[in-house]
Order: sequence, then C-alpha cells, then structure tokens
Amino acid sequence: MSSRARLSRFAIVITGLAVLLAGCSGGNSETPPVATLQSQPPPVTASPQSAGQRPVFAFDATPDDKKAMTKPWEDCMVQNAGPAYRNSGQHLIEKGGIAAEDPKGRAALKVCLPKQPEAFDEHQRRTNLAEYRDNQRQWYQCAKAAGYQLTPADPETGQFGLTEVGPNGDAGSPAFQECRREAFTG
Repeated sequence: MSSRARLSRFAIVITGLAVLLAGCSGGNSETPPVATLQSQPPPVTASPQSAGQRPVFAFDATPDDKKAMTKPWEDCMVQNAGPAYRNSGQHLIEKGGIAAEDPKGRAALKVCLPKQPEAFDEHQRRTNLAEYRDNQRQWYQCAKAAGYQLTPADPETGQFGLTEVGPNGDAGSPAFQECRREAFTG
C-alpha cells in the first residue's frame, strides 16, 4: 500500500471520528443532553435541618454522646430564650423534653426544634409509624415471654406498659430494656 493510500485512509478515519464525536457532543446547546464528566452535581435545595429532620440519639448512645448532641440545641435555647435555659440539655436527656412556661421559651422551642435531639424510638414513631408498631409488637412479645405483666398494646401505636412490678423488676430493669433493644435494633 502506498503512502498516499495510507494517508487517505488515515484522513477518512479522522474525519469519521470527528463526525462521530461532534454528534455525541450535543451540538452547541448550553446543557448537554446526557451526563458528562463536565456535568455539575445537582444543587442542594434543602439541608436535613430544613427538611424537618432532627438529630437522633443512637439506641446505645452513652451519656457523653447525648450531652454532646444536646449542646447545639441548648446553646440555641440560651441564645433565643436566655440563661434560664442553660441546663435544658441535661433535662432533655433525663426527662425527654422540657416545658417552657414563658412566651420567649415557647418561641425558642419552635426556633430550636431542628436542633433538638430525639430518642431513636420516638423518631421512628414520628417518621415511620408502621415500623414503630412492628418494633413495639416485638418488644411486647419479648417482655411477655420474659414474664412481665403488661397492659394491652394500644392498637394504633403498639405502646404498652407494665401492670405491676414483678420479680423481673420494673420498666428500667435489664431484661425489659434488653427486650426493647432487641426489638428496635434487631
């Protein structure tokens, strides 16, 4: 094959590739019709906080973990309602919430809600009631099998309680809490 023939073939191949690549480029439009390496990621339109999600205590969170998680919420409460709310994080951990009697405190609770951590099971009840009911049912069955005397489970939420403190102890007893842990972390 002559060098002229090779040069012609080379030119045909180059021209073909150029046509092919031009067809795939999407022309001169500003936005490519398909994702390319030059595509930008989609813009973030909402942060988890603005989407109504709150921090969730891990089921096995330590007291120190919980304290660290409540700090941003407590700081928000102090900033918006004053120094009277300085230990609100500890109260939240121990009691599951706080009551704000003053208007400034009630307003701060609303403003700071996205930073307020919640217990794993309370989060599940708020966001996925069907799964929460299933976990409650598992907890109920485990506690019943362990010998605890229980109230009938609420048909809507599956919540239940103890009718009496027996030989296994109360709701804070290790066996009762182990049933809870197994049901919710299974």
